[in-house]
Amino acid sequence: MFYNVHHHFASFFKNEKDLQPYAYAASKNLAEGSICIDTNGNPKRLFENYHEEKDFTNLTSDQLRELSLVGNENDVKKPFVLHGDNFYITRYFNYETQILEGIETLIYAGNEKRKERFKRLKELSAFKALKENQDIKEGADWQLVAAIMAFVNNFSIITGGPGTGKTTSVAKILSLLYEENPELQVKLAAPTGKAAMRMKESLQGNSFIPEEFKVQINDLEPHTLHRLLGSIYQSPYFKHNSENPVEADVIIVDEASMIDVGMFAKLISAIDKKTKLILLGDKNQLASVEAGSLLGDLCASVEKLNNFSQEFSLELEQAISGAQLDTPSYSKLLQDHITELKYSWRFEATPEFREVSQAVIRYEKENIQQWFVKGGLQGNIQVDAEYSEQLFKDFIQSFEAYFPKESKTTFQNIAASLQAFNEIRILAVIKKGKQGVAGLNARVENYLTSKGLLQVTTAFYEHRPVMVTRNHPDLGLFNGDVGIVRKDPENSTKLKIWFLASETQADGEVTDEEKQGRVLVRGYSPALLTDVETVYAMTVHKSQGSEFEKVLLVMPKAKELPLLTRELLYTGITRAKNQLLLQGTEEVVLQAAKAQVKRASGITNRI
Repeated sequence: MFYNVHHHFASFFKNEKDLQPYAYAASKNLAEGSICIDTNGNPKRLFENYHEEKDFTNLTSDQLRELSLVGNENDVKKPFVLHGDNFYITRYFNYETQILEGIETLIYAGNEKRKERFKRLKELSAFKALKENQDIKEGADWQLVAAIMAFVNNFSIITGGPGTGKTTSVAKILSLLYEENPELQVKLAAPTGKAAMRMKESLQGNSFIPEEFKVQINDLEPHTLHRLLGSIYQSPYFKHNSENPVEADVIIVDEASMIDVGMFAKLISAIDKKTKLILLGDKNQLASVEAGSLLGDLCASVEKLNNFSQEFSLELEQAISGAQLDTPSYSKLLQDHITELKYSWRFEATPEFREVSQAVIRYEKENIQQWFVKGGLQGNIQVDAEYSEQLFKDFIQSFEAYFPKESKTTFQNIAASLQAFNEIRILAVIKKGKQGVAGLNARVENYLTSKGLLQVTTAFYEHRPVMVTRNHPDLGLFNGDVGIVRKDPENSTKLKIWFLASETQADGEVTDEEKQGRVLVRGYSPALLTDVETVYAMTVHKSQGSEFEKVLLVMPKAKELPLLTRELLYTGITRAKNQLLLQGTEEVVLQAAKAQVKRASGITNRI
C-alpha cells in the first residue's frame, strides 16, 4: 500500500480514527497552499487519495469539536483548531491570529492620531505641491490618495498592476514624511533581495523626491525580510519579534503578494505599534510559493476597493479637490487602509497590453479566443498556437545583442552586456521538457553555439548568463540576481561572474565619466557561487518583481497541469514592457485563464 508524507502525518493520530482523514486533508491542502480546510467542502476532493477513504464517515463541525485533539480560538494547545467550519493545523491558525491582531493593533494606534495627521498634512509644502500637480485618472489621483492614506494611517496597502505607480506613490509618501521629520528612520524590504534593491533604485530616480531628501533616499539600505527580522542560523525564529521589535519609523515592503502567512506573522509581530507599515503589491499576481495568499485575502476583505468610509472620505475631500469618492453602506476593518492604483502609465504607449492582461484577469473568454484568430491581436503582442520554430529563432536572435563587438573584455562592455541581456527573457511554466526551463535554455545555447558565439565546454563557460538561486548577504548578492560569466579585464586568464553594481561596489578604477552615470560591475570567482543556474529562460515564479523589454512566454502543452492558473498567465504577460510572444494552444491558454488559485484561509472572514 502506498503511503505519502500526508498519510504519515495522519498516522500519528492512530488513536483518533475519526480525526485521521482530517489530519491527512489539512496536511495535503497545506502543501498545496491552503491554510485550512473547509469541512463543508466536497468530500471527494477534500480526502482525495486518502487510502482509507471508504472506511470513514464525514463528521459535522459539531462532531469535530467533540474530538479530544481539536481545540478552538480559546484553546490553541491542541494539535488542531476548528474555527467556524475551517479546520486548521494549530500553528497556522496561530499565524492567522498573529496577523489579524498585529494589523488591528497598528490600525487602532494610527486611528488615535488620524485627525491630528490630517491637520499636519495640509500644512506641508510637499503636500501643497502634490495637490497642485494632481493627475486625475479614472476618478481620482489615486497615487495621491494612497500617499495621504499612508501618511495618516499606521497600516496601509497599495495595490495595482504593472506601471500603475506603486513606487511613485512611495516617493510621494516619503516626500511628505521626510518633510514632517527629516530624521525619519525608514526600512525598505521585500521577500527577495532583488525586489528590495529594485525598489530603492526606482526611488533614487524618482522626480517626486525633493532634492533636500535625496541623500536620505540614497542612504537607505534595502533588506530581504529575513535580514530585516534578523535570521538566526538553523532556527525558524528571528532576532526581532514582539519583545524586540524592528527599530524603524516606517517599514515599506514591496512585492507583498510573494509573502506567505508564516513570514508575515513573524513580520507583523516584530513591528512596534508606533511604526508605519506600508505594503506594496499586485493582488492579481501569483501568490506566495509557501502557504497562503495573504495580499489577495487582505484585499478581498473589503467588498469594494477605493470605497472609503464616510468619515475618511470627508477628510480626503477636505484635503484634496476633484476626487470622485464613494462610500460603502458599512465599513470593514481595512476599508480605509487599502488603495488600488488603477491607471497604468506603462500601457499608454502599448494599450494592447492593458487589454490582454485585463482579458486574462477577468476571464473574458471571447476576447481571449480572438487572440487565436488571424489578425485578432495588434501591436507588440503575438500569439503562436503552433509553437513555430521560426518565431522562436526570430525571438532568440535578440540574445546576440549581449555579446560584445570588441574582442578585449572591459568593465564597460561587461556592463553593456548585462544591460542588453536584461532586456530579454524567456519565461516558462515548468522546469523540464521542451517547453520547460531546461529544454528552452538548451535550445538557446545550441542556437548561439551554431552562430559561433558560445563554446559550452565547462559549466562556467564564457558568456554564460546565470541567476543566483540563494541569498549571499556577505557578498551583497541575492536570490534572483542575474550575472554573466566573462573574463577578468585585469587578468584575462580568469573567468568571473559579473553583476551590475553601484559605484561604491564596482571593481576597477572609476573615471569621472563613469561617475556621471555609467553603470559599473562587480565580479566574483565561480568557486564562491556554485548555486547558480543558466537563465536565458526562467520560470514565471522566478520572474516576479522583474520587467523585460521583450518576453517569450512558453506555455506547456499539457492543459491538466495544476500550475496553469490565470494568476500565472497574468504574471507572465505583465513581465513584458514592449514586446510579447506567447506560445501556447488556445485550449491551454483558455484553461489557464479560467483556473484561479484557490487557497483556503480564514483571514478574509475573520477580518
